[in-house]
Amino acid sequence: MEKALNIDDVRDRLKKSIFGRNIVFRAHMDSTHTLAKRLAGEGAPEGTLVVTDEQRSGRGRMGRRWMSPPHANLLFSIILRPPLLADQVFVLTMTLALAAVDAIRAVCAVSAVIKWPNDLYVDGGKLGGILTEFSATEKTVDSVVLGLGLNVNWNPGPDGLPYPATSLRNETGTRVPREALLSEILINFDAHIQSVLRGELDSVYHRWNRASMLLGKPVEVRMDERTISGQALRIDRDGSLIVKDGADTEHRILCGDVSLRGS
Repeated sequence: MEKALNIDDVRDRLKKSIFGRNIVFRAHMDSTHTLAKRLAGEGAPEGTLVVTDEQRSGRGRMGRRWMSPPHANLLFSIILRPPLLADQVFVLTMTLALAAVDAIRAVCAVSAVIKWPNDLYVDGGKLGGILTEFSATEKTVDSVVLGLGLNVNWNPGPDGLPYPATSLRNETGTRVPREALLSEILINFDAHIQSVLRGELDSVYHRWNRASMLLGKPVEVRMDERTISGQALRIDRDGSLIVKDGADTEHRILCGDVSLRGS
């Protein structure tokens, strides 16, 4: 049986991080994201971390359900109040994805990649996903809530999931210490986001392109009213996926479901 998350260990590991200042932990809740959004609206400080061992109504992008058994995975949301414009918020999603990729490599010696716009994969299996929502006054951001669900010590089977899934335990063959992994993700994110807010975006931008599982490959992007097929060229600074079709026309895609053609 899996152990409950040791939140005191997490607090100790994060004592020098902004994410260690206000930790809201519940053994179970409907959704860390729902609670974090409510707390943000009530004025919770930047860096607030909402974490749980079990979600009853976890959700991902486009309202999809996020499945997770208790005491097995990482389920958390954080509140930020960055000095950004609304059209710059995507950089936070990609920066959190990079922080997770770095932490997974450091703690587990596993090489994860990013699937635009918000997923983490290992060898064709989905490992996790990021949900980003924000509130803004006109064009200025008031608060951003970033949620991450990451398969850690779960053994996801083929039944009940609409996509191939994996976990860090599957990839390593051993139980992964969730406290160490959670802390490493947030310490990395803290450092990365400070660089971004100082305007040092180039290195982050180039790194998230290098970490992409799509670039240079044939893809199909499904949107509400059309589908675009072509080669994925890059992810721009505003978060757009650039795809070149068979007529050499480049398409700038801000939102859609992408898959590798033939997969």
